[in-house]
Amino acid sequence: MSILKPRILINPNLTTNQIDTHDAGWYQIDTVSSNVALRVNYSNIGLGGEIRLNTTTMPHVFQGNNGSAWVNFNALQGPTGPNGIDFTNAVNFNNLGSNTAVGTQVPLASIFATTYADVSLSLSNVNIRSLQGAPYIVNSNLSINSMLLTQNSNIIALQPQPIPYNWNFSGSNNTVNYLKNSSSDTQNFGWGETSTWIVKQGSSVVKGQAVRLDKDTATNNIVIVPFTYTTLTGITPFSTPLNMLGIATQNAGSGSSCVVCTKGITTALCTTSITTDFTQTTSVPTIGVDGIVGKDGGIFCNTFSTPLVNYTKAGYFLESGTNTATNGSYILFYVNPSVVTG
Repeated sequence: MSILKPRILINPNLTTNQIDTHDAGWYQIDTVSSNVALRVNYSNIGLGGEIRLNTTTMPHVFQGNNGSAWVNFNALQGPTGPNGIDFTNAVNFNNLGSNTAVGTQVPLASIFATTYADVSLSLSNVNIRSLQGAPYIVNSNLSINSMLLTQNSNIIALQPQPIPYNWNFSGSNNTVNYLKNSSSDTQNFGWGETSTWIVKQGSSVVKGQAVRLDKDTATNNIVIVPFTYTTLTGITPFSTPLNMLGIATQNAGSGSSCVVCTKGITTALCTTSITTDFTQTTSVPTIGVDGIVGKDGGIFCNTFSTPLVNYTKAGYFLESGTNTATNGSYILFYVNPSVVTG
């Protein structure tokens, strides 16, 4: 019986002629080292467990024999399979318009309307809320954008827009009936110059009533009180003035705030409470007739007789007709207070 003994070949780099014959076997790294290397070459014996370098292919391929066939050691690209789910198709980012139904409660000022993306679904929507400016409604029917949005590649700029100073009453809804009926049971609208004041402690005002400024001794604040009086005799702008601030646009109690129309259009509360200096009528002959402040702060229409006393004109009527200024009724009115000398 022959015995197979391994032999150690010399590293071709250590030979005199440095010729590599490409023989398979164990090679010694150098003559004094115990470090050896195994080299395989082409073979076709077909032993199970045999390894070889198949040099018949380009490029050369390392192979192993499994007892029945040669199997490549080199990793090869397998057949193309179906496409998997990727982020582009699994998550959809939507900029929502003002009428888009999100279907979820979104916290105030949150940009993302969706809290998370469920990539286990075939398509998961990530909803991102859009920015837009809400409009102001002025002149009862004129819509003005409150915010102007501009942008560049880095930022979105929000620029607040002022309410127009000049009131525009050219719209189709600015009719007498529309402006008058814009008021509720407790509050009128005021188109023009308005300001907010506190009602004096112990006093109260009703919508459509003329008011004047006073001083609240308890708080030392400038406040409003109803414009009332008992007589116009001896009224002068130097000693006993009756200067009018405007017309209250809402009911307000003691210590409450109240919006007053100081110049512009609102509805005035009519009265028949007058002094004997006037001849009151419930009919307004034409638009533009003066409205005079009565003893209870209401507004009344005087006949063509000229008063001989100083009095306060609240402005003028914007409605006309028979019995349009009856006691307790409301009439469309242009507020422009002034004191008239008799």
